[in-house]
Amino acid sequence: MKATASVLIVAAALVTAACGEGHAIFVVDVLSFLSASDSAKAYNVPGGIPQADSTVSRQFILPPGFGKSSLDSVSATAAASLENAAGSGSVTFDVFFSKAQGSLFTGTPYLSASSGAVSGADTVPLLPPTTVSLADTVFNTDSLWVGIRARLNTNVGPNMTGHLRLTQIRVRVVLQDKFF
Repeated sequence: MKATASVLIVAAALVTAACGEGHAIFVVDVLSFLSASDSAKAYNVPGGIPQADSTVSRQFILPPGFGKSSLDSVSATAAASLENAAGSGSVTFDVFFSKAQGSLFTGTPYLSASSGAVSGADTVPLLPPTTVSLADTVFNTDSLWVGIRARLNTNVGPNMTGHLRLTQIRVRVVLQDKFF
């Protein structure tokens, strides 16, 4: 999967490098790099558990010279829904970015949404398509980790079961190119 991500991003670099005078624009559909089981996470958490996390992470190898470029702007768009089948509680959906895998799920998430109280069979738009502009040097690198976390908090009672469906995760990076 890493090789595929690298090849696609390099191909995108070749196409987008000429997209503007002195700018390179990269749009990465992060969701397309996740497996079906990663983009639709099933959960079954016993009632009364104050916190249970389910995570997935992927590394993206960016074109050579990417880390030498000046970051102009970054925006991220994410969307997800919660399909609860039984039990009650709440779910928080978070998206993290990091230069290193070890620090991926530390600190404040870049995108976050909470389901609020969920009980029984219910479908909740956990995060409608939301775009945020990001200003962080974490994106000025040759390698980037993307992490997605679902944090479940269950109420006392039956197991909380269902699926968290990721429907969109895209990152758009605009650089002042200095590839050479």
